Amino acid sequence: MLACIILIGWLLLLGMYFLWSRRRYYKAAWQLRGPIGWPFIGMGLQMMNPETFLQYMDGLSRQFKAPFISWMGTNCFLYVNDPSTVELIFNSTHCTNKGDFYRFMSSAIGDGLFTSSSPRWHKHRRLINPAFGRQILSNFLPIFNAEAEVLMQKMDLEGVQHGKRLEIYQILKKIVLEAACQTTMGKKMNFQHDGSLAIFEAYNGLTEVCVKRMLSPWLYPELIYRSSRLFGQQQKVVGILFGFIEQLLEPIVSVVASNGNLNEQQQQENRGKSKAIFIEQVREHVERGQLSWQDVRDEANVTIAATFETTSTALYFTILCLAMHPCYQEKLHEELVRELSPSGDVTLEQLQRLEYMEMVINEGMRLFAPVPMVLRSADQDIRLNRDDGEFLIPRGTQIGIDIYNMQRDERVWGPLAKTYNPEEHFGSEAPPRHAFAFVPFTKGLRMCIGYRYAQMLMKVLLARIFRSYRISTEARLEELLVKGNISLKLQDYPLCRVERR
Repeated sequence: MLACIILIGWLLLLGMYFLWSRRRYYKAAWQLRGPIGWPFIGMGLQMMNPETFLQYMDGLSRQFKAPFISWMGTNCFLYVNDPSTVELIFNSTHCTNKGDFYRFMSSAIGDGLFTSSSPRWHKHRRLINPAFGRQILSNFLPIFNAEAEVLMQKMDLEGVQHGKRLEIYQILKKIVLEAACQTTMGKKMNFQHDGSLAIFEAYNGLTEVCVKRMLSPWLYPELIYRSSRLFGQQQKVVGILFGFIEQLLEPIVSVVASNGNLNEQQQQENRGKSKAIFIEQVREHVERGQLSWQDVRDEANVTIAATFETTSTALYFTILCLAMHPCYQEKLHEELVRELSPSGDVTLEQLQRLEYMEMVINEGMRLFAPVPMVLRSADQDIRLNRDDGEFLIPRGTQIGIDIYNMQRDERVWGPLAKTYNPEEHFGSEAPPRHAFAFVPFTKGLRMCIGYRYAQMLMKVLLARIFRSYRISTEARLEELLVKGNISLKLQDYPLCRVERR
């Protein structure tokens, strides 16, 4: 009996200490009131469905005054969807670390730039940044043009000659992944002619597994997660992806091993032969002892995944929006006829003159943000302003920036916010917007390292497609149902018809 009393006493003391240690979170939650949720799981039950997650968060932002505090598991969660607070978060030196939930991704595919925290992130960003410089990217144009030619041949054969309606997203993913492998790893994979379905399913499966865990607080403890069915699915897809990355890295590993037998002059000559791509630059860092091969594997895995997922998503939604809005497609075609030759490669100078192209891409990414929500973690106390006062956000708070709903908000973008209208939102006569109202690649201190790469690849592919083809679909914008994932997805992908001009 005495033992039970002592145990209960200790449990009460522990509970009181737990609540006392979190008193600053509760104060912030009282001041920035949002949905309370359930003990220990917070809003997990309401937010666990990726098919309705973004719509649910949009509803909460209209029910409660944002920014507001809610709970994911026992984590204090600050929801943000206004440009002023987004600017504060993205520019704060105390919010450069990704949210704690990204550890679920790093444990699955490695701790690369997309998921890592300081000081590791600062070091790796500094070492890898030259691989995505302007001059390096211009060297990728021949690869982008070659893949555009493959894409056109595929569309012509299946869409024009065979008269099939195409699920363009599946074709685009192969093209973008092929370009990513060549420009980052220096290896041609021939995905269009190879049975590579397992790789694409593995990438898709991995993001779905990670998101389900993020939205399921009862799976946060590692011991519970490892006994779940979801962990078994993760292991299966991770095995496929690691095998794929090892296949890409194998020739480079062999070269580094052989370099150990060369003198310093020979190694310098080898390093000087090709520094134009990611893998060649990180190999040099390995030889200098600045990175380990595990670092390289992690960065290669994350770089390929991020490049492939976000770029193919942004590219697809731009094409789909143009297919649903033929009037804007015709205006783009007129610009392409005016600026490009009927055939041949697209040059850097031509890309820089495509102003309407820039508008249609930006409008597609505004309406369908490639990465719908990003998470940050406050590693120090920060202060934010709302129209009803200034509030302190305690260290350790998880911050969710809802890019998808912010870029569709009528309060930010006006009455046509949920329509596709490039001229209204990005034309020369468009009203001025807050600088952080449009952040498809994020902004500030941790802006996406590959945003120029993605823009250039999209412009080349779109220019080649819409210079020669007309794309149409029976789908309507208001009928599309999106899913909240690491990158934006549709519940159903509409078919498109392709006609040669």
